[in-house]
Amino acid sequence: MPTHADFPEKITHNQVAVEDPLQPYVPSAEKPWTARRVAHLYRRLGFGASLAQIQQGLQMSPSELVDQLLDNVADLGTPDPPYWAGYTSDDYDADPDSVFTHRREMRNRWLSEMLEEGIRAKMALFWHNHFATELIDYQCNAYMWDYYSLLHEHAFGNFKVFVREMGKNAAMLDYLNGNLNVAGSPNENYARELMELFTMGEGNGYTQSDIVEMARALTGWQAKAYLCTPAYYDATRHDNGVKTIFGQSGNFNFTSAHNLIFTARAQQVAHFIPSKIYKNFVYQYPDPQVIDGLAQTFQNNNWELLPMLKQLFKSEHFFDDQFISARVKNPIESMIPLLKAGGVSAADMDTNWWNAIGYWSFLLGQEIFNPPNVSGWAGYRAWINESTMTARWKFNSSVAYYMTVKEPLRENLRNLAITLSNDSNDPQVIVAALVEHFLGQTLEPVHLNAAVSYFKSGIPENYFLDGSWNLYWDEAPYQVVNMLYYLVKLPEYQLT
Repeated sequence: MPTHADFPEKITHNQVAVEDPLQPYVPSAEKPWTARRVAHLYRRLGFGASLAQIQQGLQMSPSELVDQLLDNVADLGTPDPPYWAGYTSDDYDADPDSVFTHRREMRNRWLSEMLEEGIRAKMALFWHNHFATELIDYQCNAYMWDYYSLLHEHAFGNFKVFVREMGKNAAMLDYLNGNLNVAGSPNENYARELMELFTMGEGNGYTQSDIVEMARALTGWQAKAYLCTPAYYDATRHDNGVKTIFGQSGNFNFTSAHNLIFTARAQQVAHFIPSKIYKNFVYQYPDPQVIDGLAQTFQNNNWELLPMLKQLFKSEHFFDDQFISARVKNPIESMIPLLKAGGVSAADMDTNWWNAIGYWSFLLGQEIFNPPNVSGWAGYRAWINESTMTARWKFNSSVAYYMTVKEPLRENLRNLAITLSNDSNDPQVIVAALVEHFLGQTLEPVHLNAAVSYFKSGIPENYFLDGSWNLYWDEAPYQVVNMLYYLVKLPEYQLT
């Protein structure tokens, strides 16, 4: 069983130093533009790539591909609401069971988008973990929808606007007691997390007095989760008195108090947000020089996220070998990319399988719409322990098995193996190509040979020795999946 020793600690920077690690990556003989690097971009930005996407990416420059991927998702607009998006408690009284049906639909929709579209779905998941709320607390499907929509609409937009709109979101108002924050009786909960978790970082430029005064400025917004009605502003509940925040005094209100964070504490915000993005999309330990550069870009672009994200994902730093397969996968990243790499599309999936993947993710500690607390999922090594490791093996094997249940999916695997191996009938060549595709790395000989043994299992050896076996045999897709049963149990598989 893999232990913590199997997963990388802080990376030692032993590569040739570059004057600016954020300069755009330009392929060279020493650092070529390969399928591995294209897949790395897709795995980090989204939930992996199909073979066709990798082949298309190789025809573009790294910067062109990053621009295309990010521009496409930034232009997607507001998600289309389900028919029940505006349901109140009264609407559910006649059919209480539909409450849970609609929640599963919403979870499965997000999972489906992770497989089909990938990149916005991944960024929205990051913001879900940043602006964490728990459906189990607010218990209103309309609030869940509005929250989901907000995460997706602003995923690549202006962060300053994003923060302000999140403070008025009904799910957040209920979750962090904004609806209890009224003139004469300020509730500090949201004000504290606004500064500590959402914009500036713990203990980074604010005091307890700032929290109290910020709470006073944010009074007035209300959400009644027990009725499941839209959030609204009640001017009679707003504190119109003078507040002193960050040493500045004035009659701050909801908007001006948020604006003050981005002026009086601009440096804190500019460094904190890129650091969180770096830890989620690059590596656990942020590089100070990289964060300084991203912070400058973030500020220079008036808190627009897209220029900063493009700078990071185009950079020499991001594409360096040391960051490829160096992050521990979260539970969803251990399942969805496996389907993607196997050529499965959202149209190939059915409700029962999405329900299963959602449930397995929950058992592994990542329940969509229900992170454990306001700090979100801890991530990194917290995903791996004796219980979750064995469960990962089981669930990821089940995902691999799904690729055998329908003939079109089996044919996808056959064609994948034929294309990657150039129609070889040599198991060593075929497995090496499949390993590179599914893992994004090369295995040591002992593990590669074991993978070959799994691939050959069930076929008499003489058919391989005399060259009569080939990938057109009926058994070939099942052989690929049998190899995957081995791969998903390796420590290397747990990294992305």
